[in-house]
Amino acid sequence: MDAARPVLVAIDDEVEFTKAIESFFGARGYDVRVALTGPSGLALVDAHKPRVVLVDLKLPGMDGDEVLQRIRRAHPQTRVIIITAYNDGGVTRERLLRAGAFAHFDKPLSSLRDLAAAVQRALAAPEP
Repeated sequence: MDAARPVLVAIDDEVEFTKAIESFFGARGYDVRVALTGPSGLALVDAHKPRVVLVDLKLPGMDGDEVLQRIRRAHPQTRVIIITAYNDGGVTRERLLRAGAFAHFDKPLSSLRDLAAAVQRALAAPEP
């Protein structure tokens, strides 16, 4: 992992969304790694040990809740930001934040800049 290029792992089954993440964050100096399923995303996290992981809630193979729990157990220093189209009035958001998610964003994102600001905050946060 190059300190000048922080690794960002995005785990989301929406290919167009992951392409947008790769393009946006890649242009801003990040080494973006993408997985389309929970298990393949966990393999990327194990291999690259990123400080920040973006996780969709609804994933094939393993849902975002399980991905969050496994990352928190195996890599407690890694910040997980949940991004999802699932909306239940904030109940899931609060549950995920209590479970250890660093932040939560609803899809569609109004701006990738807000997400980038959250990623920056996650990178700047002291390790637990």
